[in-house]
Amino acid sequence: MPTFLVNPKMSPALAERIRASVEGRRGLPSRRFATPRVMSIVRLGVVLAIVSLVAFVVLARRGEQQAFEKDRASILAAVQKESVSVTDADRGAVARMEAWLPRMGGAYEGDVVPAELRGAGGSAAVSALLARPTVYVRGPLEDFASIESARRAAAASLKDSLAVCLADPPAARTEKALLTKVRPAYGTVAAVEQRTPNMRRLHEAEAGMPLLLPPWTARVLAAKEPKELAALRTELERAPLARAKQAVRAEVLLVAVDEPGAPGGLTELDGERAHDVRVTFVDLAAGKVLLRVRRRVDPSPWTQASRTDFASGLDACALAFDVRTPDAPR
Repeated sequence: MPTFLVNPKMSPALAERIRASVEGRRGLPSRRFATPRVMSIVRLGVVLAIVSLVAFVVLARRGEQQAFEKDRASILAAVQKESVSVTDADRGAVARMEAWLPRMGGAYEGDVVPAELRGAGGSAAVSALLARPTVYVRGPLEDFASIESARRAAAASLKDSLAVCLADPPAARTEKALLTKVRPAYGTVAAVEQRTPNMRRLHEAEAGMPLLLPPWTARVLAAKEPKELAALRTELERAPLARAKQAVRAEVLLVAVDEPGAPGGLTELDGERAHDVRVTFVDLAAGKVLLRVRRRVDPSPWTQASRTDFASGLDACALAFDVRTPDAPR
């Protein structure tokens, strides 16, 4: 477009800039740069950038998948290492143990004290019984109404003074003698384990064995996301697998059931009050009750100082003494 702003005396570059401004072409790239060769180079660069980005994403995804599969294989290998020694009998042991629990929550079926547990030799016979691999659970009567609620009781059930004093009995039923056993029971886990080496908690079997069975392996194989595998690995690392395998090989099931206390009466700071407790030993292989007694515990005879700190422990240890001498006069 001709313009009077341009004259022949101007330099060509200045004249071109003025014309571009008048024609509205300011800021547009000079046509001399938009050659076919330049455009081809630009297009090639764009294509290469896209290809590089896709390749990077694919390689990154492949690396993540390889790491994911490596993690899965590691979990499966750990489970295989732990489960290689598990037998068919081990796999069915938890169900056999749990089948007894609702029976413990029904009406009391009466004492069962075989001849070999009577008299002066009764305590030694109980010691022989507890020398066998034993699994232990204790809880309130209402928790034994079903297997599901009994599992909750088992999760809360620890190896308490009853377990310790059954395995490592006091010399007498006096407060002083009982305290020598109760204090270690209130101590470290190692101290309790030292006194109950043949006894495992039922919860250890319930918590550990499912991870060594095919359904849990199937969960690992079916995992699609890293967070699923991470959760499964955490579950595996926390599971008491060694103790679970020991627990499912128990020959004796030891169950203590606390009946409700009567309304009123003395209640200690730890919740202990006078009530009846059922203690049952079951031969798991034979499927029969070896010993069953129902005895009353009562914190009122203990001194105030001992009741404040050890009411439940003293009652439990005294109960253990009574269980070990089931036909002794009360």
